[in-house]
Amino acid sequence: MGDRSRLAWRRVRRTGAVAMVLTGALALAPSHAGVADRVKLPSQTPKQRMDYVRRARVWEPTDVAAKNLYDGPDGPLRFAVDTEVSCDFVPKKMSGWSEKFTCRLEDGTVVKVKYDEGGPYKEVFGEVLGTRLFWALGFYADRMLPVRMTCRGCPEHPFEYVDARKKSPLNADGTMASFPDKARLGTYTFELAAIEEKLDSEKIETQDKQGWRWSLLDEVDETQGGATRAEIDALKLLNAFVQNADNKSKQNTLACPHVSLRVDDHGVVTCERPVMYVDDLGSVFGRGGFTTGNGGRVDYEAWKGRRVWRDSKSCRARLASVGGSFRSSTLKDPVIGEGGRLLLAEQLDKLSDVQIADLFRAARIERLHQVRDVGKPGEREVTIADWVALFKEKRSEITEHPACQPR
Repeated sequence: MGDRSRLAWRRVRRTGAVAMVLTGALALAPSHAGVADRVKLPSQTPKQRMDYVRRARVWEPTDVAAKNLYDGPDGPLRFAVDTEVSCDFVPKKMSGWSEKFTCRLEDGTVVKVKYDEGGPYKEVFGEVLGTRLFWALGFYADRMLPVRMTCRGCPEHPFEYVDARKKSPLNADGTMASFPDKARLGTYTFELAAIEEKLDSEKIETQDKQGWRWSLLDEVDETQGGATRAEIDALKLLNAFVQNADNKSKQNTLACPHVSLRVDDHGVVTCERPVMYVDDLGSVFGRGGFTTGNGGRVDYEAWKGRRVWRDSKSCRARLASVGGSFRSSTLKDPVIGEGGRLLLAEQLDKLSDVQIADLFRAARIERLHQVRDVGKPGEREVTIADWVALFKEKRSEITEHPACQPR
């Protein structure tokens, strides 16, 4: 299928002409019923935050073989793959480069929606792949729900107008005050969309510290209840396996699951079991590199061309991060100890062919209509079976690798 046909498949479908810009009061209401009544973790001092880092977990034992990678983890929002969901546009500025907008569901829940119109970033596919795989293997991750989204009161191409890099008039509450006529506000259906549902947790932040750089994992202390070196190395190796190149600090979160919040007799809120996780997994299953558009992410031939190990003998994994030497906080070519290699190998090995296929089916990967070189016959479209075979081939680079040096 050519580029024109591929873009036609992803094109948004206009289903009406009802223009609507929501008021600030509606846009800023709680995103889930009952959220306002929940216990909140206050902003932390640097010392308190570092204490949580030392006690943070990155992985929990899980029954990999029992995981349903097509439906994904349970959560408050219950939308099956390709369900058509309706929402009302929320005129809120959005950061980043990928196509996205904010919308309010029928039950009042405000969500971030990523969509695909044939751009280079393909996060509708990548985030479903990354979050489901990390969750299945026991690592913390957000939920991504792959749906068809009908947005009322939306610009025809929303991100063109909510892109935070563009200067637009704002209301006092920070929502956008108006849209030009060329935005063509109306009702549109985005055939390829994904709703983001954050991990059920409270972020652990200070006023000037959000996210975490990868070197901060060196401060995690197993003797204080934190993750082991093997678990941390397994997390690093998994990021290299999927080529999560866009792993700068703001893509990572230190958080407290709501079930771990505790209130003492004086009303002081603390976290019993903090976690550290990658909360943006859109840049995966490509070649990675300095920039991650196009072949840098969710690209069969590009991922196929990236070996897991840069130096097999020393167990240095291959991961070329976004920004290269200009970013000091990113994860680059991590050296993996045997405990980490073995842990990830054991988890990956538990995935069945059906589960791996379900992972790519849930991401609707065939709708990318990518092609592969098959020799004399020329090219053909990449299939789910191709992705499964490639996943298993790259998995074997870890599972069949000689023992690494202990760390």
